[in-house]
Order: sequence, then structure tokens, then C-alpha cells
Amino acid sequence: MRITTQVRATLMGAFVLVLISGVLTRVGFAAEATRFLVSYGGTAGYQLPLWVNKELGFSKKHGVDLELILIQAGSPNIQALLGGSLQLTQTAASSAVIGANQGAPVVIVATLENKLPLQIIARPEIKEPHQLRGKTIGINRFGGSNDAAVLMAVKAWKMDPKDISMLQTGGTSARMAALMTKKIDATVQSYPEIYQARKLGMNVLADVGEFGFFTNTSNIVTRSYLQQNRALIKGFLKGQIEGMHYVKTNKEGSFKILRKHLQITDAEAVEGTYEFFAKRLARSPRTEPEGIKNILVSIDAGDKNPADFIDMSLIDEIEREGFVKKLYGP
Repeated sequence: MRITTQVRATLMGAFVLVLISGVLTRVGFAAEATRFLVSYGGTAGYQLPLWVNKELGFSKKHGVDLELILIQAGSPNIQALLGGSLQLTQTAASSAVIGANQGAPVVIVATLENKLPLQIIARPEIKEPHQLRGKTIGINRFGGSNDAAVLMAVKAWKMDPKDISMLQTGGTSARMAALMTKKIDATVQSYPEIYQARKLGMNVLADVGEFGFFTNTSNIVTRSYLQQNRALIKGFLKGQIEGMHYVKTNKEGSFKILRKHLQITDAEAVEGTYEFFAKRLARSPRTEPEGIKNILVSIDAGDKNPADFIDMSLIDEIEREGFVKKLYGP
């Protein structure tokens, strides 16, 4: 069969269109991932799922290109979020609850920890909680998880908050330095600092996580951003869930990422950090309302409804679609 010039031209045109379409598809795929700036409030093992998410590109598979920035302490993260500098922050839920209670339009869309992963550590001469009476406990900043942890411990020890003093001494390294130089008598820390503190002879007085629910590391957005960008936030959350799954199922890979971001080489410190946090991770980052309720009680707002501070609609969607079950199997 002979192919006429017109038919040949038509076929060639179709072929060119297919090529162009293929190129545009590839370019579109590369451009699908939208820049998504996320801050995180502190360098400790509880940030591991977020670091894994970024390092392995989990959210990027779902159209979200993560950029991470460290902003120490909860309140500055909320301020940056409200100022429009960020799309989302991963920080202490208490900062979001305090802000929202004061009228800030922020909401919690997911939670990695429904209990505080913190311990109270004290100088070698302080071996029992009652010895903290009249002493100074160093915290990061007021309005975050540190002072909440101290107050939970004081309550559990049946002490009066007036029995101790709290001093803002900064981030994890600054608090450890203050403890070493006797500027404070005790402080709040997590791993790997707890491992290092024990090696230096410090005493662990309490694991705050044993005192009940108190929502901690959470993913927080503004309400307007949630309303206008649900697909992006959903893509991010899917990446978070994959990051959590990776941490729970890939020990060696998690070690490597911990070493990089914590900048520690001590194998025991890395393993201790991993074991402390991995066992606390749930399969899905759902916020426990009781933890929000306890935050509200701690700020004298116990009459407020915890549901007003969280939005689990995207987690609901992800779970209904079978995303979590597919990762873990039946």
C-alpha cells in the first residue's frame, strides 16, 4: 500500500505531537513537586521521621518538595508560620494551643508524639525529686514543652510549683552547658543528650512520658492554608507516614540519618536515641484529644473543647484510602 504525501505528513505530525507530549509530561512530572518550607523546633531524635522524609524524598513522591529550617523553640515557629514565612511547622503542640487559645488562626493536622519524650535530669548530687526544692530548673522557653514537662513532673511528685524556679536557658546544648557549669540544678532533655548526661554522672529523675498524655511534636498550619492547600498538606502527611514506617522498620538506615543530623558518632548514643523514639511512634500521626485537653488544663483553659484545636480530616482521608494499611500490610 502506498502512503501519500498528505498521509505521510499527517503521520509525521502525529509523531512529533507524541514526542512533544512526552517531553511535556516529563517536564510536568519534574515540576509537580511544589516547594514546601517546613520548620522544626529543636534538634533531637523526635525529629527523625521528618529528617527521613526529607532525605528519602517521601513527600516529594506526593508532589511536595520539602525544605527544612531549624527554628529553636515553639513560639518562634508559630510566629514564623503566622507571618507567612512557612507552609508548616513541626513543633510542640502546646505552642499551637496557646496561640490558638489567644486567637491565632493555627490548627494541628497531625501528631508524632502524644506523650512528652522528655526526661528530667539533675546534677550528680541531686538523686531524688524532693531535693529539687529551692533549686533552679533550666528550660528552653516559656510556653513550650519544656516548662510543661517540669510542671507535669512537679505535680506527679506532689510538690508545689513554687517549690522550684524555672530559668530560660536556651536550646539543648545551652541547657546542658548550664547544667555542667552549675548555673542550673536540673533541666529537661531528650536523647541523645540524656545518654551523654548519664555518662557525665547526671541523674534521671523522671520520664515525663509516664505521667500521661500531653500532645507534643505536631504538624501545624494556619487555617487558611489548610483550606486552600489541602492536597499539598496531604502529600506532606503521606511522606510523614512513610517516614514513620521507615523509622519503625529500617534500623540501620535510621541510624545513618540520625548520625548526620545529630552530628554524633558514638554508636551507643545513636542506638539509644533510636530505641527511645522508634518504640513511641504510632503507625498513623493521629492527635490524641486527651493530650490536647491536658495542655488546655495546664494553661487554665480546661473549659475549651480539644476538637477546636485539631483537624484530623486529612488523616481520616489517608486512612480511609488504605494508605497506612498498604505500608504495614494486613
